Amino acid sequence: MQAEGRLPVNPRRRKVAPENRKRVARACNGCNVRRVKCSGDQPCQQCVSGSRNCVYPTAEASKEATLKSEVDRLRKRCTALEQSLQSLVPDETARREFLSKMDYVKSPPPLPNTPSHAEATYADEAEATEGRLLFDIDGNVRFLGETSGATFLDLLKHFMLTLVPLTFAPGPGLTAPEDGSIFVASIGQYQTFDSRPLKDPGELVDPLWLPSRTEMTLMLAELCYHIQHGNGDFASGGIYYWGDINNVPAAVTLAPSQFDAINSDSYRYLAFHHVCFALASQIATPTLQHEEDPGNAYFKRARMLIGNPLDTVRFTLRDVPVLALMGFYLIELNRRDAAYLYVSLAIHIAITHGAFRHYVDEGSKRIFWTLYVLDRWLSCLMGRPPTLIEEAIRLPLPADVPSMPPCAGLLAHVQLARISGYVVCETFKIAPREQKATGLTHDIDKAMDMLKEWLVNLPLTLQMSPDALSIDPPCCTLHMAYNQLVLVATRPIFLVAVKRAVAERYIQSGNWRLEKHPQYKHIQACSAAAHYNICLAQWMVQLYSSRRLLQAGLHFVFNAAVILLLNRILRAYSGAVDAEISFAIELFAKEAEIGSNYQRDCHQVLKDLKTLIDRFLSPEKPDVFSHGYDVANSQPSSASSFGLGAPAHLHDARGRQHWPIEGDDVYQELLTWMQNDDSQLYNTFRI
Repeated sequence: MQAEGRLPVNPRRRKVAPENRKRVARACNGCNVRRVKCSGDQPCQQCVSGSRNCVYPTAEASKEATLKSEVDRLRKRCTALEQSLQSLVPDETARREFLSKMDYVKSPPPLPNTPSHAEATYADEAEATEGRLLFDIDGNVRFLGETSGATFLDLLKHFMLTLVPLTFAPGPGLTAPEDGSIFVASIGQYQTFDSRPLKDPGELVDPLWLPSRTEMTLMLAELCYHIQHGNGDFASGGIYYWGDINNVPAAVTLAPSQFDAINSDSYRYLAFHHVCFALASQIATPTLQHEEDPGNAYFKRARMLIGNPLDTVRFTLRDVPVLALMGFYLIELNRRDAAYLYVSLAIHIAITHGAFRHYVDEGSKRIFWTLYVLDRWLSCLMGRPPTLIEEAIRLPLPADVPSMPPCAGLLAHVQLARISGYVVCETFKIAPREQKATGLTHDIDKAMDMLKEWLVNLPLTLQMSPDALSIDPPCCTLHMAYNQLVLVATRPIFLVAVKRAVAERYIQSGNWRLEKHPQYKHIQACSAAAHYNICLAQWMVQLYSSRRLLQAGLHFVFNAAVILLLNRILRAYSGAVDAEISFAIELFAKEAEIGSNYQRDCHQVLKDLKTLIDRFLSPEKPDVFSHGYDVANSQPSSASSFGLGAPAHLHDARGRQHWPIEGDDVYQELLTWMQNDDSQLYNTFRI
């Protein structure tokens, strides 16, 4: 049970072994309430200097009593929320409509043998799991690590849910889903339809069928421009290399009686061309698509020709480019799990078939390093250890040869992908090689130093010129990837700083300065990287209006926009919405018309997040960072207001609202945000 005169124990604090403690095991009541470091003396130094009576708590209650206390607290909070909803939405029909909207995505049943939230909260350190088990739109569970954007979004949803009562006045005339409630109500869920299997074209396709020679020539040339070397226009040489894409296959004519010839390997080579056509149909033509996935029929032909990806005996080194392209196509559709399967299979074939000994030509080497880049970026996207073990690489890095495009772009991406492996495995401790404990500052500083060294050593052809007309798209994508790694490495610190800013401005009435934050340089680096990525995307859209951003570019823009939205809370900026944020929302609105569900999901998330933050920083009411707000004339307009006001019993006689109330759940949550324990930043159960 909670000791009298003390704050409740933070359930998200990780247990630390006695020999690794930097603080005393138990602070006195005075230091505990003030959230200051206690010396552990009798009396402690803080109480002596403040002339206070130094009192220590009695022995800690049993685990059963602690869990009972947690259940009682949650029941009281549930009762208070129900009363608040009833006072805000008296009409029962409207209230039911509101609750049904909260169940917009139904939570799936719990997995067997899955511990309850309370049990997981008090799990031992050895049993704690980094990352999140999230459910997709169909209720299927998937694990996403800490570097995953979905995991960060789930943390952000928890933060915004606590922030909701602090927004006070609801906006007038808002109706679902423009009130932002869908975003907050989807905690624990992976917000995308794109985790579903690919749709079957619904017809029997002939795997030997090919478009006309003119169509094939145009599609392959356009694809080569987009995902390879720009047909010689890119000074960087491009990011990826897949082989001779421009090689147009000859038409195949086969009598019906000879159709079973497909079972042999005679026409297996056509799989490469079909997946090229699938990519060209999906990404190379920025026109309104009348079907959801226009490349699915081509991709089905490629799968029929290549065979079962789990039947690894049939595959040879010649299949590696096909599998790599199939993985790239699935990434563009946001089918990351399936893409991970194909990329991992291609790497497995390259290693088991002696790729490091038999790759003698430069083209094969470049295809392998393209796989390496895809593997590392998928690892970062999903928060998983990379497939390819660094020590297994014995292949020389790509080099320039007269008959091929420059290798500068691919080489720079390989080097950057290696740094991404360090960020995923070492900084976030997903699969660290060094098991010895190191401080957070050491890990993030080393990652940032590696990134700075990479940037300084870039060749002139890859440096961003002041003349925007000289920038080629792969070079822009390269620098966007660099900024994305800065975001991934620093955004946990950034989110903790945002939480602390909100808590200290509410509880201490604005006595908080960002410049005094111990991680100020990393916070600045995070916001600067987000700003730069939006600028690069704006340049690309402006200079290459006929070119769509690939999935990687859209991912970079989305993550940058989220950081810029949070930056408004961090700096209490309640003015007009930044042009960069508006650009990102408009970009995804446009892409949603011609893209997959991923673009529509990103557009919805950015709109919801902007709505909630706008209401939190609304200039139409007094300073939200004060303790009181006059709500005598403020009435919720509908059930869609999501309960953004305080319960009626929190109003005084003058209709003035005091929120949060000292001792209530929101107040206690704000107090936990004020703790500055950097050791908790890189574990999602403690962030």
